[in-house]
Amino acid sequence: MIVFKTSLRRHRIFFALTCLVAMAVTGRLNAQGVHHSDVPAPAFEVTGSIYPWEMHDEGIDLILDNMTGIAQVNSVYVLAVMHKEHRPFNSENLPGTYTFIHNPVRSQWDAEDSRVYFHPHMELYGRIKPMFSDTAWLRETDWLKIMLDKAHARGLRAGCEVSHTYIPLEYLKANPDLQQQDINGNTTGRPCTNNPDVMAYLLALYGDLSANYDVDYIQTCMLLFSNSDEPTKGGTCFCPFCQKAAKAAGFDLAAAIPILKDNPYAEPQLSQWQEFRRQSTTKAYKAVTDRIHQIDAHIDFRLNDLNNRSSGLHVEDIKNNINSIHLSTHLEQKGIQTSERASRIATTHYFAGPNIPVIPGVATRLLSTPALVRSSVKINVEGGAKGLGIKHYDGSPYSMLRAIRDGLAENGVTGFTPTLGVEAENMTLSGYTADTWLQEKGVKASGTGTATTSFTYPSGVYNVVISYADEKNGQSTYTLLVGGKTKGSWKASEDVDCWRRKTLPKIKINNGDEIKLTGAADGGEGARIDFIEFVPQNTSANGKK
Repeated sequence: MIVFKTSLRRHRIFFALTCLVAMAVTGRLNAQGVHHSDVPAPAFEVTGSIYPWEMHDEGIDLILDNMTGIAQVNSVYVLAVMHKEHRPFNSENLPGTYTFIHNPVRSQWDAEDSRVYFHPHMELYGRIKPMFSDTAWLRETDWLKIMLDKAHARGLRAGCEVSHTYIPLEYLKANPDLQQQDINGNTTGRPCTNNPDVMAYLLALYGDLSANYDVDYIQTCMLLFSNSDEPTKGGTCFCPFCQKAAKAAGFDLAAAIPILKDNPYAEPQLSQWQEFRRQSTTKAYKAVTDRIHQIDAHIDFRLNDLNNRSSGLHVEDIKNNINSIHLSTHLEQKGIQTSERASRIATTHYFAGPNIPVIPGVATRLLSTPALVRSSVKINVEGGAKGLGIKHYDGSPYSMLRAIRDGLAENGVTGFTPTLGVEAENMTLSGYTADTWLQEKGVKASGTGTATTSFTYPSGVYNVVISYADEKNGQSTYTLLVGGKTKGSWKASEDVDCWRRKTLPKIKINNGDEIKLTGAADGGEGARIDFIEFVPQNTSANGKK
């Protein structure tokens, strides 16, 4: 018996009718639907990724406070399936070693290969089943549900991502028949979607996320065929399942293999093979999106386009199946800005048409700067993008998050306001000197330092938020004075070796008041300050909010 929770979503009923069809593919598809929040897509979506280990270390509430309070993020997603990668992202081609900036527990993390961070309904899966983390605190908690519930409670749009690789390499090595093959029959460590077991797993995975989680969108950057359309230079796939699928489509791939080995530019074999890869990719994406939308037509399927048409992914072929497109445009992390961002946006609009929202990523990590971030925001807005993706919170200094918000305000995007505040290094300093720590520019004291400025904003009541460093080798003391009167003080006593934010609430400040922050260094900790922000508080005549 299929039981549904009360929901306004009309396709819950439709899903019940299609469940028998789904069962043939995935086994017993669980149609126990969840109530969906139906948070509408913002007119301009600012989305940011969240990783499970961040939630464990920083806490989801603090993360959302920072993302919404600093960058005015209105959409978040968690990595439901994450590929193997060192976090925060480093590049061997760029100078420097980068660590977490605001994580109080650890400076880095190595994500395991293709693990899931939600609690799958295992009865949905066939031969291939999701693999959990080997780490108990990651394995035992449903991080996707925690994030969705917390985000929706704040009115944020919320989703998840299935990242590049979705089946662990160790499982593929133990099951070589699931893997793609090159033209010489060598396995490549990448699953082939023409294998029925692989396709059944994908349908179960996306069906599980759609039916059992309150997702507003599912984003993916799955790597299907190799990013090479040259058959003797790494192009795939030539496995028995592809040979069978090609034969059914009227292309004798088995007969083409020896010809392409001898002459990789032989026609019509080369074009037929390339077209077969394109058709196979399109078929896989249509099957996945059909499964999602059969369960719930309101779920946004968001393609994370890696600009890999040579892999067989042609946006124009699936534009009727996808709802939005994220672009992995991260050039500013190299410290440069070129015409690539504008041309990628224009190219995507060309292939996808004008009605599919394009949401390019903006790198807030590595060699990026606030100026580069604001430049990228401007290009996004002028190019007709309907949002941007912060790439990524775990490696983002607070200054980069402020640049996202300020860039949106500068370019007149409705709903985004500029940051009111001052960089510590731009204040009048005594005992403080300019310094950089964990990618963040600020000031550092060797004894007692003061940073002073004049309040230039309208008189009113403000929350004053100070970004400061809490290091392990001392416990500095901070004191804020407004108009010569002490308004708050605290000690950096967590000893967590990361940047923190201290909020001193509801302070009456008059235009022209002197703002003075005093930091007393302790031990090896230099009472570092990054930024002082003033957040206006709406108050009525009787002083109540």
